[in-house]
Amino acid sequence: MHGRKRVKPTAEVEKLRKEKEASKIKEYNGIVAACLEKKNKCEFDNEAFILTTKILSQNPDFYTIWNFRRSILLNEISEDCSDEEKQQKFSSELLFLQEVFRHNPKSYWIFNHRQWCLDTMPNPDWKSELDLVGKMLDMDARNFHGWNYRRYVISKLSCIDSNALNLSKTEFDFTTAKINQNFSNYSAWHQRSKLLPKLMEDEQLGDQGEKTLIDQEFELVKSAFYTDPDDQSAWLYHWWLIGREIRHISILGAYYDSQNYQIILAFDDEIGMLTPFQVAYKNDTSQLNIVEGHWRSVSGGSDVDRMHGFVWIFTLNIESGFNELFVTVKPEWIVSSNSEVKLVRNIQMHCQLLEQNQDTLILMSPQTMAENTAILSPPSRFREDILPMTMQERTNLLKREIVTVKELQEIEPESKWCLQTLLILLRELKYISELNAEEAKNIDEEVITICDQLINIDKMRTKRFEDLRSKAIFETATNNLIQASPNAQQEIIFRDNRLFMSEKSQLPTFTLTNRNLTIIPTPSILLHIRILDLSHNKLTSTIFLSNLIHLQEADIRDNCISSINGANNLRFLRILNVQSNLIESWEAVRNGFVKWQGGECKVYVSGNPFINESDGNKLKWEKEMDKIEFCY
Repeated sequence: MHGRKRVKPTAEVEKLRKEKEASKIKEYNGIVAACLEKKNKCEFDNEAFILTTKILSQNPDFYTIWNFRRSILLNEISEDCSDEEKQQKFSSELLFLQEVFRHNPKSYWIFNHRQWCLDTMPNPDWKSELDLVGKMLDMDARNFHGWNYRRYVISKLSCIDSNALNLSKTEFDFTTAKINQNFSNYSAWHQRSKLLPKLMEDEQLGDQGEKTLIDQEFELVKSAFYTDPDDQSAWLYHWWLIGREIRHISILGAYYDSQNYQIILAFDDEIGMLTPFQVAYKNDTSQLNIVEGHWRSVSGGSDVDRMHGFVWIFTLNIESGFNELFVTVKPEWIVSSNSEVKLVRNIQMHCQLLEQNQDTLILMSPQTMAENTAILSPPSRFREDILPMTMQERTNLLKREIVTVKELQEIEPESKWCLQTLLILLRELKYISELNAEEAKNIDEEVITICDQLINIDKMRTKRFEDLRSKAIFETATNNLIQASPNAQQEIIFRDNRLFMSEKSQLPTFTLTNRNLTIIPTPSILLHIRILDLSHNKLTSTIFLSNLIHLQEADIRDNCISSINGANNLRFLRILNVQSNLIESWEAVRNGFVKWQGGECKVYVSGNPFINESDGNKLKWEKEMDKIEFCY
């Protein structure tokens, strides 16, 4: 009882308690041993059934015993057994399960066994089951096992009930009642997300009816997070209502290297190659013939790593004698590292090899394959599994919800869920809207400010918000390097495809310093860059360098880098500055230059912990890498 002082039991009482527990454990272990012995001997008799009852009454999570009990029940129900006898047997089993439920209403194995009984018995009473699970949720409205079981019962009822629409409405109203009782009921919100699309489809509400229903949902969820802005349940349902646009993977550029007989493709997302992209040439009859060669990603060193990346290189097996080359990429040939990103159309890159000029890389132009012209335009509905909505309606919705969340933020400035939702809304609005450079920059700056707030408020997710902040900063800084593709909506390409310039003062340069960057989210955008300055940030890895295959100078001093990676394939690299980082050994430097393919390169390494290592290691690595000059 509350308010009473807790008295420590005497040694004698404690001894008696332990002896009693030891006796119970010994008895339980004996029952289990006897039951398992019968299982091993395949003895499906009544004695075995009684043993399973005793065990499961004490330990309902012993799934091996549940499996044995099912075998006993099936053995008892012979082919000669009437439906009435089967019904009676399983009805008794359901009553036993109700008793077990009283002691453990959240056991996976009890629900699993009950479903098996209902699926096996001749005439299950699904309406009684619905009443039972309703009472269970009255006792504990947030029992997700009960909600999952309720979905199972409803799915069975919908198969036998001719009025499925009325059933969906009843369930929808049930979730409304449970949510109004307690907004912090994630299971009820989740159940609602399963019912809402079905209800809209079955009722055939029309555009205005659907709009009214959606608006009502936003009002309900608004009431929930205004009541308790720190509870995640309503916010997650709000995120589901908003949905996320499927972003299109873009080929930023494609080039043919006539000196090395290589084709270079740069994507705006890290992809995995499931099937090699097709490279072909036209014969005398204008038919496409396959060109033999092999693809590899410029990222990583192992064979597995080289099948994932942003930048891909195809090396021809023979010297090119072709006037034209065609590269075909199909959606089913790749997989994105991001579930929200997809290649939505077949793309064919075309390269016509004319007179050789001073550039060794020749731009390949994208063409849509003839049989796929119908899927160039994006669908009017952004996600089939979320609420139906046109792009304009979606834009208006995002703007409206941004205003709503900002109003709450003024009241609750420290609410992390409020800030995270605002972050999602702003990024989604930037993606789907046709914004000018100034508008996009304003959104990025607002996203950066929100990330700074979240970094201070939500310490457990600091890294996540630092990366999101870095992504927004990088997108703003690289906006001048890319542009919208003229061939398809929501795709981007390089703004300037000139890769080689003669004078150093004109070399493509990218500078982004003192911004606390933790990641380079899309390194392929920097494919053209020759001089790179990312000093005074918080980068922890240099693996992104592997995508900058034309890089000549890189300044990454004063970051948080512990080893050098991704530099070994940079054959044009001449200066790498990694001063004042966290590199602790010469080996961490050496690994970045294994199988070095470039010429002479100066690596500035002062200010790192490994500088204090013995001169023996230093001389060993310097001798091994004769083209690398280490500067202190």
